[in-house]
Amino acid sequence: MRRMVSRDEEVYSSDVFRVLAEYEISRSIRYPTPLGMLQIEMTPSASSEETLRAANGTFVAALNSHLRSVDITSAAGHEFRVLLPSTNALGTETVCERLLSIFRNKFETKFGAVVFSLHIGASSHNGGPSLASAEIFQKTEAALKQSKLKGPNTYVVIT
Repeated sequence: MRRMVSRDEEVYSSDVFRVLAEYEISRSIRYPTPLGMLQIEMTPSASSEETLRAANGTFVAALNSHLRSVDITSAAGHEFRVLLPSTNALGTETVCERLLSIFRNKFETKFGAVVFSLHIGASSHNGGPSLASAEIFQKTEAALKQSKLKGPNTYVVIT
């Protein structure tokens, strides 16, 4: 029997994420499998400074608990990237909807309640030789910009 290990607040740095993303992208090109990527901008709201300081950890723990173990997460401040191996456009959209649904709720911490506002930009590719590393990153960033224009707690998926 395998024991499930919780990732809790584990996230990669941007540099490590880039290396892992390049590996997954080359795998998706070599063995045509879909690949999704999210870029999430999170804005916490809380009544105390202590709660705001703890918000990143609370967010990461909740995010990781709702992702698969093969998904790769990185963080830089209040901006997060998630690589979704073997995930097509519909699956990527489903992840976005699930995350927005989860983060609509108030989270209780030992310092008080925190609410998160999200903007999610996402891209998806079917894999194969037409996939380019720079392209998936650019599409994800463009989708995040479009999400910001739509307002808080929105997502945009570009395929």
